[in-house]
Amino acid sequence: MSYPLDSFVAVPLSTELYARVAARFPSRVSSLIEDVLNDFLERTADDDGQAPRTGVRWESLFLPSGTLARTRYHGEEKQAEVIDAEIIWQGEAYPSFGRLANAMRGDTSNNAWKVLELKRPTDTQWQPAYLLRN
Repeated sequence: MSYPLDSFVAVPLSTELYARVAARFPSRVSSLIEDVLNDFLERTADDDGQAPRTGVRWESLFLPSGTLARTRYHGEEKQAEVIDAEIIWQGEAYPSFGRLANAMRGDTSNNAWKVLELKRPTDTQWQPAYLLRN
């Protein structure tokens, strides 16, 4: 993920903590830290008097309203969106990303973590879902 130089802040972390995180996730330290902080803000939304954002939780991952999900199937790109607290594709709500992936891929059995890419409202690029799972 690349950011313009004027769109981020530097936060001091101990070199030991940074090294431990970088050892596990060498190519995505910044996005991991952003994910953790976004999750923290979601879980503590009531603490600051703000209404919690709407979205969908996929296991430990919170995907806010406006998140896009896509897959390619037989050369065709198919795209769904998280709207409020629902996953919508072709005007229909899906109860899970697993069922969405299966429907988008011809009602076949799929591992949604492997076949879906996600783009959250703050993301500049699509990311494979499995990379966000950690």
